[in-house]
Amino acid sequence: MKLSTFVILTMAFCGLSRSAQADNWCNPTKAPTINIKTSTDQISYNFSLSEKQLNSFETSTVSPYASNIITDVGGLMKGGIETQQRMSFQTMTNQRTQQVCFWHDTIEVMLHIKPTIFIASEFPQGTCMHNSIMGHEQKHIQVDREIVNKYAALIGQALQNDVSRYRVFGPFPASNQDAALEQVKTRMQNILRQYSNQMSAERKARQQQVDNLAEYERVNKSCKRSRP
Repeated sequence: MKLSTFVILTMAFCGLSRSAQADNWCNPTKAPTINIKTSTDQISYNFSLSEKQLNSFETSTVSPYASNIITDVGGLMKGGIETQQRMSFQTMTNQRTQQVCFWHDTIEVMLHIKPTIFIASEFPQGTCMHNSIMGHEQKHIQVDREIVNKYAALIGQALQNDVSRYRVFGPFPASNQDAALEQVKTRMQNILRQYSNQMSAERKARQQQVDNLAEYERVNKSCKRSRP
């Protein structure tokens, strides 16, 4: 299988303004809304490439066989997990002091899987070997789904902890608003990066567990008589 780079995309910022004059004016009007969404593209399939062509694909798992044993790739799962984060803020301006406060209004994180299963053309659809390889590659997709669901929960909890700790930002001079937003953006990116790094490491380890020697032997021996 192939593991793609976990990408951090640019956050979107928007704000709503209101004015206030009271001494205790710098207070959030509501708790932020945090949404963590997971999704999976419909699985794509490619059965047109030969074993030799699949051998040229770069993969992130290591063959369980000894280095002196040459094996052909009968199939692989190519895909990646993409993450995107968007935020919006509520802002409040004190017209008397020309100070600004802001707080999170919404935070949305999307974790998306884009899988493609390749099976070598030497194993046509309907054959025992084709079906056996398909079952193996679907295990890789299942691992990705489990990983995404696990880290969606972890990221959601981390963001909830952060917004509970930092309920409001400010007050500070209105001229410093852009710099303050950039600091919040950086902190949120660091949270996402921390968990994306953990997710990538666990994903690689879990996918390697799927590509174990016993599993390879099971796939190869299950249809030995019908193998071309």
